[in-house]
Amino acid sequence: MDILNFISWVKSGNYRTTLPTDVQSLLIIGAKDPSRDDDYLSLAINTAPLQAVYDSANVTQITSITTAVTVNAHNGTITTVSSILPFGNSTSFTVNNSKVTTASKILLTVNHPGAGIPVLITEALTNGSFDIRIYNVSAATAFNNTLKISYLILD
Repeated sequence: MDILNFISWVKSGNYRTTLPTDVQSLLIIGAKDPSRDDDYLSLAINTAPLQAVYDSANVTQITSITTAVTVNAHNGTITTVSSILPFGNSTSFTVNNSKVTTASKILLTVNHPGAGIPVLITEALTNGSFDIRIYNVSAATAFNNTLKISYLILD
């Protein structure tokens, strides 16, 4: 079924009631169905939940390890300034992000080529921002390099 037939199919109401027609983005797919004359059943998927995968941005922190950053995308990488964080200590900074709500789940990973062992957690989750707390859990080594923190916001 081509796109024009698909549009006619949706407009005529020839779809399953679970198909979301009130959303901005639909992904059209065809499934093999030998019971149909054209051998294909048209389906559509609401792509809004997939937005976190393709909505990406990066930002580099300036000034200090506690300087806030702004990055308005569902995923990306935050590069911190080079920092010397003594072992056993922690610090935090704010991430301003319009995609974040109080119901968001935020996944964090870190790439750190230098000394020290960084552990990250999210704090102070509000509509529009969250804090990242960085712990150095190394037994005896301070940080001596930048952190590349990758984040993914799930709604």
